[in-house]
Amino acid sequence: MNTITRNILVAAAMFGSAIAHETSAQSFDVGQNLLGVSVGIGGNYGASSTYSSQTPALGLFYEKGVTDLGPGVLGVGGFVGYKSLAYKYAGFGFEYDWSWRYLILGVRGAWHYNEWHGMDELDIYGGLMLSYNSVKWTDNTRYPSGFPALSSSASSGIGLTGFLGARYYFTENLGAHLELGYGIAYANLGLTYRF
Repeated sequence: MNTITRNILVAAAMFGSAIAHETSAQSFDVGQNLLGVSVGIGGNYGASSTYSSQTPALGLFYEKGVTDLGPGVLGVGGFVGYKSLAYKYAGFGFEYDWSWRYLILGVRGAWHYNEWHGMDELDIYGGLMLSYNSVKWTDNTRYPSGFPALSSSASSGIGLTGFLGARYYFTENLGAHLELGYGIAYANLGLTYRF
C-alpha cells in the first residue's frame, strides 16, 4: 500500500469516526429516552394567598423520542408531580390548621428543535401537558362547640399546561434542565438522564 492510499484511508476513517461521534451525541433523537427529576418554585397550586409552610413542587418525568417532526423531534411521555401546603392561623380563640396536597399525573408531548444552534450538548424544547390534578384538603382544626367548620375552594380536575425548556448535558448521559411554564411550577430546575 502506497503512502497516498494509506493517507486517504486514514482520512476516511477519521471522517467516518467524526460523523459517527456526531450522530451518537445528538442532544435528542428518535428512540432516545429521558428520565428526570425536578424541583419547582412558584406556581398556580394553592387555595389562598398566604401559607405557614409549603414544599417545593417535586416532579418526575419520562420521555421518549418517537418521530421526526419537521426540523425537530417529537417526544412523548409521562409526568408525576407533588406539592403540599399548610396554613395555621390563630384567631377567634382557637387555631385554624389546614393542609392541601396536590398530586399531578400527566401526559406530555414536547417538540425538540436543535438544528439551529449546532451544540450537541444543548437541547431546546417546548410542549404541552394534559394532566389530572388531584387535590386533597385536610382540616385538622379543633373548632369550639357551635362554631361552623369551613371548607376549601380547591378542587381536583383536568389541566392543560405549556412549558419551554432548555437542557444542557455535562456528559453523554447526564444533564441539567430548566423549564418555564404554567404547570406544577413557574420554574422547574432538575437533572436528566439520557439513555
